[in-house]
Amino acid sequence: MKNPNEIINNIEKRMKTTMIGAIAKFEDRFSYLWEEDNINRERYEDLWENTRNDILNSGNHQIRSAIKELSDFLFGDKTTFNQKYQYKFYFKDNNGDSK
Repeated sequence: MKNPNEIINNIEKRMKTTMIGAIAKFEDRFSYLWEEDNINRERYEDLWENTRNDILNSGNHQIRSAIKELSDFLFGDKTTFNQKYQYKFYFKDNNGDSK
């Protein structure tokens, strides 16, 4: 079984790969707008660069938040999480007295 840190790293890689893969698909299908020599080239190129940066900034923020939340759950103080049930165990010695 993998350790929790390895799982967290793999999840982070998968999230980044998904985000970068989506950007690559968009570039594949729409890059002709800024790659061809036309009068709107600069406008489309700037629009794409700004959009791409917004996507990456937002995605990276969400990845960091998700990794922190997962790390807090796995390694943090478990008492800070909502617990539905709380158990207390009472032990009795051989005489029937509670300890």
